[in-house]
Amino acid sequence: MRAVAKSSQYRSPAQGDGSYRHLVYGLALESDFPLVSIDEVPDEGTETAIRLTSAPLEHFRQRVAGLSGDPEDWIRHAVLDDGSIHMKIRGIFEAIVAADGRSVACRRPDEADQGSFEANLLNFVLSSALTQQGEEPLHATVLALEEHAVALLGPSGAGKSTLAAFLIGQGARLITDDMLRLTFSDGRGYAHYGPNRLKLLDEPAQRLLPGSIAAGYFNTLSGKLMVQPEDAVGSRRAPQALTALFWLGDEQPAGPSAIGEVSAVRLGGMELMRVLTSSAMNIRDYSPPRLARQLRFAERVARTLPVHALVYPRDYERLGRVADEIRGIVRAT
Repeated sequence: MRAVAKSSQYRSPAQGDGSYRHLVYGLALESDFPLVSIDEVPDEGTETAIRLTSAPLEHFRQRVAGLSGDPEDWIRHAVLDDGSIHMKIRGIFEAIVAADGRSVACRRPDEADQGSFEANLLNFVLSSALTQQGEEPLHATVLALEEHAVALLGPSGAGKSTLAAFLIGQGARLITDDMLRLTFSDGRGYAHYGPNRLKLLDEPAQRLLPGSIAAGYFNTLSGKLMVQPEDAVGSRRAPQALTALFWLGDEQPAGPSAIGEVSAVRLGGMELMRVLTSSAMNIRDYSPPRLARQLRFAERVARTLPVHALVYPRDYERLGRVADEIRGIVRAT
């Protein structure tokens, strides 16, 4: 394992210098600045899904003039009059996603390191663009366990990355962390590869991936390390068929008999709908058309893939039993 390099080790992008093409989440991106955390790909005639352009500070000031709220707020998210979305995390990135999700104007502040800028751009901004295009990206970490691919769902702090790090230490392959683009074909669900990096706090990184300690931080909001697992397979282009999804958001049941137990229960009905809608990357759009689309998406997931609530104490000693539970379920699916 190795950690993603410190910001000083990233090559500085030459803004506006040429055109770059990348493939991530199964999407062809075109940009007028390089992205150093994902590979460039040749133009193979694939239609550009999202076009990224760098824009000066004045462009954003003009577009958001008149919006309510303090322009110096740490985080800003607003829908503009033309249906485009303004997003900003102070000191990390600013972006305006077009109403159709096909183009994004973005700005990297001078004080932002390249790693934090790209990590947020490729998660929050691209997920917003996909939502504008009519897709429903999920907040999830996805791993390949031998021939099986599984997704770990759950809110921030639920333990997805820690469990993923344990499984990677046992030989699993990282498919994507944070954002899952899930598509369907021939009655199966497919996970698309994201950047090859896993966010971890220092303590679980030291325990679970000791060979990957720590060069760079994810961003000032999370204070997490960007750990880049070794990837012997190499290619991250073809999507992987998912076998199951696991929800980590539920607390350990109360009562002495439950202490230390590891269990998994398949979800259905309204509980399944709740889990899938709460796992959306975009949780700010509550318009009726969006909610109707979320329910259709959740229904399709429910018809295609088993979703289990995985309940266990959040301590390192139980992770081996949790891994065994996951493997037992996917082998039986």
